[in-house]
Amino acid sequence: MKKPKLVAAGAVLAVAVAAGVWALVATGDEPDAARPVASASPVPAPTDPVGVLVAAAKKVDEQPYKLTVGTGGTAGGDSTVLVWDPKARRGLETTSLKVPNGEVKIERLTTGPDVYVRVTAPDRRVQVWDGKTWWHVGAPGAPGGKQGLDNTKLAGTLTAPAAVKQTGVREYAGTLDLRQSGAVLGSGVGKVLGDRAAAVPFTAAVDEQGRLVRYRIELASEQSKTAQLDLTYSDFGLAVAADPPAADLVGEDPPANIPGA
Repeated sequence: MKKPKLVAAGAVLAVAVAAGVWALVATGDEPDAARPVASASPVPAPTDPVGVLVAAAKKVDEQPYKLTVGTGGTAGGDSTVLVWDPKARRGLETTSLKVPNGEVKIERLTTGPDVYVRVTAPDRRVQVWDGKTWWHVGAPGAPGGKQGLDNTKLAGTLTAPAAVKQTGVREYAGTLDLRQSGAVLGSGVGKVLGDRAAAVPFTAAVDEQGRLVRYRIELASEQSKTAQLDLTYSDFGLAVAADPPAADLVGEDPPANIPGA
């Protein structure tokens, strides 16, 4: 059985973000002598869209959340679901990859100081993909590990959006400079994007609390085909349980065909 290809951030990202808050000032009757005269207040200008998005991206890491990552394809395709506590750095990420004879499931468990990966395959021709063994792949961000897409940091690509415009109620669009985002998007993203990484389109939306809730990164392949990386943030404040697996289920020295090994 061939090893499935992991979901890659291999192309151009487009991000659009939402929000402009307008304030209305009501005018009343002229004050009489019995009450003080209220000072006139100018109508506030719309909130800066760039500031809204940068703040929204930071708010994502203020409390636990659920992140659903899709590729913009048809329903039932490859997808990733992450339940994450950013302050405790604990959570479980589950990626489902469609293969000809079923589905490969890759689970990445981060318990704070350690990371474990378990792979479940439709058959057992690859013995280490047994769906039982949690392979200990080291500490988060440890040197020597394979650098791939880091879904826990994807909101961080919104630190300096440009050409941002409001497209709807709390919805925005603009471009991003992703040339310095290799640590988030994976070590191969620079080679794939090339010069295009300097201005990648995106769309985004924030909720009434100013948190990022939708974020679409447009991916353009080398064949100029369009694909998306669709992010949905939800369930803010949920309880995240991420304890180390039982010792008899842990495997050390993971083989090369274990993601992150």
